[in-house]
Amino acid sequence: MNQKNEKWDELLEETCGLTSPGMVKSLLSVKECESLLALISKANGNFAKANKPFNGLKIFKNRLQDNSQNERFVIDPPRENESLTSWSKRFFQGEAFGLIMNSLEDYENGLVEEMASHVAPLLEKRGMPWAGLSTLFFMGDYGYTPFGVHRDSPGEDGILFHLGPATKIFYIWETEDYNKLTNHAPTYQNVEEILHAATPYVLEPGDAISFPDDRYHVANTEEFSVSLVLDYRRGAKKTIKEMLITEMLKVNLQNDGLLAHRDESDLLKALDFQKESEAAVTRLKLRLGSNGGFDKKSRIIPFTIDLAETYKLKAPFRLNVISQQENLLLVFSRGHEIYTSKNPLLLEVIDCLNSGKNLHVSSLNIEFTPDSPGMTVFEFLIKIGETDVIEKV
Repeated sequence: MNQKNEKWDELLEETCGLTSPGMVKSLLSVKECESLLALISKANGNFAKANKPFNGLKIFKNRLQDNSQNERFVIDPPRENESLTSWSKRFFQGEAFGLIMNSLEDYENGLVEEMASHVAPLLEKRGMPWAGLSTLFFMGDYGYTPFGVHRDSPGEDGILFHLGPATKIFYIWETEDYNKLTNHAPTYQNVEEILHAATPYVLEPGDAISFPDDRYHVANTEEFSVSLVLDYRRGAKKTIKEMLITEMLKVNLQNDGLLAHRDESDLLKALDFQKESEAAVTRLKLRLGSNGGFDKKSRIIPFTIDLAETYKLKAPFRLNVISQQENLLLVFSRGHEIYTSKNPLLLEVIDCLNSGKNLHVSSLNIEFTPDSPGMTVFEFLIKIGETDVIEKV
């Protein structure tokens, strides 16, 4: 068993399977922290390029949210290869600040790739959450969390990876104690009044802490630091139903004829509701699984195939396949749906990539004639390449 597996086992034991708070030391190495910091900086730059300054970004100065900073951020984000430390000094000119960005997976495929690898042992041990994984990050030297003591959204269990460089202190309250002290306040700003009832956790770079959605918490970050939070989204029942309905509407698309009048006792049977709802569950599982458990699809990238090169699938992703008809396949690639004609060569290529082997494109002897097996494979490789799931060896 490798060290990463052991660390996840330790955290799962400490937290009774993520159902209670707990932390583990050095889940990430120094090198892994540095890599994630660089990817977060890159995600910030991509956020700015999207030019939607209020899409999940919150910036605080002197503990007050300052929306004017969002537009400044879009104009002057971290530059290419600029560290978050250097950028923050340049942008905030020594003023205390806090910056929070949601859904980082929308802005940087590499961040999802790296996080998916880090949490793969967790998903193997505990299973994939049906609402998928998501990420956000906190950065700054803001002292206590600007919006005070709070709890996360129902069904979203948090795992915070502290990336440093400074130390962070994380405080968690028993729900009953918090409610007694605050008269059930949804958030609480006078942190130090109730700090005596909290359990403190001192986080150094590389440490991780897990806290379930019903636990009130706050962090104290006196010196500049960055923390990345993974939301393990069990989801509310309504959320999962909505996701399954979306998948269900894509099942058996070709069978969309008019419905004859049916009695209510026979309606669900006539709609194949049971069969198609089960197929929707399979679709959702395979879609999430193709993207390392993350709900958001990867960003589409420009891609051309080099016939002289060798490619492999990026770990820990998979190409998940559903047979649609006799000659049609649906392949999930990093959350995207790719429909393609089925042939033995294509199945061989998918098996090769999913097994972790290298794919030597020149060995496929691709014939560039319309509708040939080789042409189907060539077009398929371009489509999955655009989802950022393969790389040159």
